[in-house]
Amino acid sequence: MEISNPVSKTFSIHSFHEGFVELEELVSTTDRDLVWKERARWIKLEEDVEESVNRWGKPHIPCLTFRSLKEVETNIRNGVLLLDLEGGDLPNICEDIIWEIKLSNRLSRDECDAVRMVLLTRHEHQYQKKRVRAKSIARRISQIMPQVQRQRITPNQNHRPVMESPQFSPTNPKELGANQLLTDFAIPVAAHFLDDKTDTADQAKKTKGSDIRNKLPKNAQATTVLVGGHEELSCVVSAFIRFASGCDLGDFAEVSIPVRFMFIMLGPEDVSIDYHEVGRSVATLMSDKVFLESAYNAQSRQDLLDALASFLDDSVMIPPGEWDRNLLTQTVPILADQSKQLASDRRRRGVVNSNDVRKNTLREVQQEIVDDPLSRTGKFCGGLVRDVKRRLPFYVSDFTDALDVHCIPTIIFVYFACLAPAVAFGGLLNENTDGWMGVTEMIVATALSGILFSLFAGQPLIIIGATGPILVFEKITFHLCELFGIEYLPWRAWVGIWVMIICFIIVAFEGCFLINYFTRFTEEIFALMISIIFIYDAINYLIQIFDTFSLQDDNNTLRKIQNESTSNTALFSLILMVGTFSVAFSLRKLRHSHFFGPKTRYIVSDFGVFFAIVAMVMVDYLTEGVYTEKLQVADGLSVTSPNRRNWLCNPMGVEQPMSAGSIFAAFIPAILVSILIFMEVEFTGVILDKKDHKLKKGMGYNLDLFVLALMVGLCSILGLPWMCATPVHTLSHFHALKVMSTNHAPGEHACLLEVREQRLTNILIHLLIGLTVLLFPVLRLIPISVLFGVFLFLGVSSMSHIQLVERIKLLFIPASLHPGENYVANVKTAKMHLFTVIQMCCVCTLVIIKLTEAAPAFPFFIICMIPLRKLLERVFSSKELEALDTEVEDCYDSDMDEYDSIHVPI
Repeated sequence: MEISNPVSKTFSIHSFHEGFVELEELVSTTDRDLVWKERARWIKLEEDVEESVNRWGKPHIPCLTFRSLKEVETNIRNGVLLLDLEGGDLPNICEDIIWEIKLSNRLSRDECDAVRMVLLTRHEHQYQKKRVRAKSIARRISQIMPQVQRQRITPNQNHRPVMESPQFSPTNPKELGANQLLTDFAIPVAAHFLDDKTDTADQAKKTKGSDIRNKLPKNAQATTVLVGGHEELSCVVSAFIRFASGCDLGDFAEVSIPVRFMFIMLGPEDVSIDYHEVGRSVATLMSDKVFLESAYNAQSRQDLLDALASFLDDSVMIPPGEWDRNLLTQTVPILADQSKQLASDRRRRGVVNSNDVRKNTLREVQQEIVDDPLSRTGKFCGGLVRDVKRRLPFYVSDFTDALDVHCIPTIIFVYFACLAPAVAFGGLLNENTDGWMGVTEMIVATALSGILFSLFAGQPLIIIGATGPILVFEKITFHLCELFGIEYLPWRAWVGIWVMIICFIIVAFEGCFLINYFTRFTEEIFALMISIIFIYDAINYLIQIFDTFSLQDDNNTLRKIQNESTSNTALFSLILMVGTFSVAFSLRKLRHSHFFGPKTRYIVSDFGVFFAIVAMVMVDYLTEGVYTEKLQVADGLSVTSPNRRNWLCNPMGVEQPMSAGSIFAAFIPAILVSILIFMEVEFTGVILDKKDHKLKKGMGYNLDLFVLALMVGLCSILGLPWMCATPVHTLSHFHALKVMSTNHAPGEHACLLEVREQRLTNILIHLLIGLTVLLFPVLRLIPISVLFGVFLFLGVSSMSHIQLVERIKLLFIPASLHPGENYVANVKTAKMHLFTVIQMCCVCTLVIIKLTEAAPAFPFFIICMIPLRKLLERVFSSKELEALDTEVEDCYDSDMDEYDSIHVPI
């Protein structure tokens, strides 16, 4: 029988508040006093108190027993249910609860007294270090009993809730009289308890507060679950209470936020019920967003039971058995897939009006198509004009938004991250161009191009610098000039001018949309080829060192250069190269270790290359008497070879006039360089433009390519290296400017709130790089072998997360031991291996081309991968290609240690 207040028929929808859930158990202290001891807490994930070490355990997904959930269902079905109870102080709330318990005719008067005393027992939270010792309950009762004769307290009729009790019978006057007597001494008892608790609260204020307060969602409300056994109770009683509004109950909960829900379960101590597991189950239910929302809007007991049934439908149960730990680990991917499907079904059931949702979704898709920065306008230079109009209104804010103290660490961090590869590439460029360009030119080009790009580009978060593919082509251009007897810098200038013109044509006809045709298939082949070339160059340099500086010369006499012996040069160069690689690689792995805090690990890992260079330079400096080749750096702003060139390059030739045939012949390599620059800058823009990155000022694909083309033309005339967008440094810059949430639940990743989109940090980063040219005395201390150690690190580390490399490993692993990755689970093994072999053949072809006289044509063969990828659609199904060949932007993980999986981490 259920009787509810007529007011219950006019329930309104309650405003939903995210919640904090706390589980407390009734325990006995060493003095046999009772206390509500905090055992666990929930903000989505569960945290348990580890009693042995007196600390909170790691947040984890709660695992519940089926029996405890059935106990919860039984208690909701048969226990006391108080909906929209008017709040007040704790004594009056307890009286309302006792009133309903007594009406259920399940407890005697003495047992009701025991429940009352238990509910008014003090609460002890984990963060409280100093607590006032409470007196025993019996002593308190004996001290206040004389007051009961003088005070006749009746229940607060103004606090009557909308109530549901299975055995409610209000027509029994004797029962009402008994309940009247039972409440006579409630407030004196509570007053005496609260006097002592006031001292406890004062002591708690002097101690450190809860560490969870800043992690709570805004306007959160608390749920307190109280469970435990008591020797004076003969049966189990329970109550589920929802207050009409949040109640301020002081230190009743761990954090001082309004309490909206209470669940109480008390019973005898010797029953087979596991109170702790039942409490965990209730707390987990109340931490579930869907169930909590149902609890806010429940109008009857059946509503809660329906919500519980829905929760059980969406749960996955592991059958009992003596499972091996490895087997349980292997079930994690399966559980993830099942939970993903259940979550999808749950969201689908939660849709109120599917037609409205479908209309809104269609409207959002249409809006995205209109705002797509890669869409074509059909007008000459239409994309460029649109990019300028999109970014121009934000130009002032691009500087004012940088007036934030948090931008200072970003400048320092990205500066050092960009400096090491700039110096390393400058040294390699000096080797590959026979001194025509070197470290000075590399630093000046990086600074000049970076500053100008930051001022005028459509996406100022992009970092400009040298990249591996462009550096490879610089070497190819120099070899072509030697091969055909053409003057290097003038002919290179014409290559750069043609690159600028080609990029202008692409922008004028809105060709940036072509980036959509580059998928992971092409990008992984390209990245693996660059990695192999880097490793090959490092090993080849070491071979040359051993050939040049053998242990003894032909006359068995030791050669000396500036009082330094060359007998151990080769061996010491090997030590420096391997040492640089080992230090950089070890510091990179530190990111995934358990040493230090997460911020420290990330900082040390990101500066790993810089630390490796410094360490090996110190080793070389402290090792006396052994000659090593050093980096050649000019004084100040002087060019690397002042006797052969100056800062301006005459495209028509210096020592010999440039013929018309040579000028037009430069168009061919310019096409290939344009392909590289187009791929790098557009890939970088696509990566930044992911929805999850929450950029608000828009992108400028056409404007970025236009500005970068101008930089290439300018650097060509000045005899400076060509610059390009660097994806890894760009993402380092982006991650450093992110504003993350600080109130996320323990165990969950912080969510991205916004990004400080501005131009000033990029400008200052490249300005500092330019000033580094004044440190030429220090740069001259760097051995060449250290730089090649950096290239060895770049080549090896870039392979660590390439899916193609992982699939190559699977060729030699039995299918039964393959991991549960998407490309393994959704593709037949034979088809997966076929896809891998095709990519391997492409990589081998490109590497062979690179090591032959046809090396300048390798970008053309990269373009040929696009039609090859289209042909694969005849062999592989769309589902298989979706698993094997995701879009380019999906190749980059949001975490910074993953996006080196495609581009070389430079």
